[in-house]
Amino acid sequence: MGVQKREWVVSLGCLVLALPWMAYGQIAGGVAAGRQAETRPLRDSLQRVVEEVDLLQHFLEASTVDPSLLYHSRIRAWVLNNPVLKDSLFNALLQADSSLEAEAGSDAEILGTLQGDIVQVRFGTAVFKGVTLRRALARSQDASLYRRLAESHRYSRDVELRDPTFRFATPLQPELMTTQGLLRRFNPITGDDAVHPATGSLDLSLDRLLVRIGPTWGGEIRLGADEVNNPFWANGTVAALAVHGRYRFGIVLPLGIGGSSFEVFHPLLFRERRLAGTRGFLGEFDAGSVGGTFSITRFSSSDLSTAPDPHTFAFVSGRANIYYSFAVALDPDHLARAKIGIGVHRITPAGLIPVPGNPAEEYVGLGGHRNIVSPYLKIEYLRHETSESFRASLQYYDLALMLAGAMEIVPGVLGIEAKYVWPLQGTSEPWEYPEFFLISPTLHITF
Repeated sequence: MGVQKREWVVSLGCLVLALPWMAYGQIAGGVAAGRQAETRPLRDSLQRVVEEVDLLQHFLEASTVDPSLLYHSRIRAWVLNNPVLKDSLFNALLQADSSLEAEAGSDAEILGTLQGDIVQVRFGTAVFKGVTLRRALARSQDASLYRRLAESHRYSRDVELRDPTFRFATPLQPELMTTQGLLRRFNPITGDDAVHPATGSLDLSLDRLLVRIGPTWGGEIRLGADEVNNPFWANGTVAALAVHGRYRFGIVLPLGIGGSSFEVFHPLLFRERRLAGTRGFLGEFDAGSVGGTFSITRFSSSDLSTAPDPHTFAFVSGRANIYYSFAVALDPDHLARAKIGIGVHRITPAGLIPVPGNPAEEYVGLGGHRNIVSPYLKIEYLRHETSESFRASLQYYDLALMLAGAMEIVPGVLGIEAKYVWPLQGTSEPWEYPEFFLISPTLHITF
């Protein structure tokens, strides 16, 4: 009985001692709960501000990053080759967006700056950047993941960011044209012509017939040699050429017409030929930045009928030129091209000479060859709007100028062209022309 009494006394004492602590805990808990209730509106407001900042950050990154800005900035891209690092990156991003699992196995393409900042990570069609990317990498168990990604470009495959076709608009500032742009505008071929695209074309004028089938093959029949300022029948030859892309090669034959002047109306006068025709081979090319022509011909007794005066005449037995070329876009519609080079052609005087001892018979005697070397300069102008509406050129060779112009009457179909040769020092040799003028309609048909 005494023992039980002592136990009740001990229990009562412990209860007495515990009551103050219980009262203090209830008071402290009430104070903390009161403080939490008082600060809840503030904490809710701060949470909403953080959410709005994140939303604005995502919107800003999505709306102001223009891919074209990457073409001319200090940005590089690469495909991550390290499989271990790629798995770590994939797992870190998967925690931020579970839909990334659909892109498992895709290449990891990283976009970063030269200073070591990560701008964007792409797995297939899934793109991570900005706040989302930074938070995903920060939550990764690999504390050095960001640094390892930034340094991974050293052993990874680079991705070309520059778009070769991208150009800043320069409406008031001339700029050099690319080789492909030069050829497309000044020497278009069927299938590559952005103005009149087609599978085939036919061009016809008084001194040329050009047929193209597709972008590769074609054929051309051409009178004269514009490179030495001998247009139309002035050179006494006609060329039959095969066309392959922007290369031409074929044969040269003598031309029988043009032995006398022909006046259409004053002052339109087609002067008589002063050169006899020859036969041989011709090749030429225009690769944009460089081009040239090469021809070797010979005169035979069967070609005597093409000589204007069989007793005294001359013929071109060979010619060649090579040039460097570049083009400038003055603005999107006005283009200019320059060809600068050197040319040479050989003139051979000839004539019928009586056979000694038998004056009734004659043979063709050749005089001394004369090699004419001259700078070659040609400037072309093209006004290019919805069609090639106007073209003009000025060419210098062997102290003579050739002015040429072409204008469309019916865009893409019918036009007119003219050529005028003007010697700068007059005529000093029997085969030289005081002037030569040609005007011709042109017909362009596509099919």
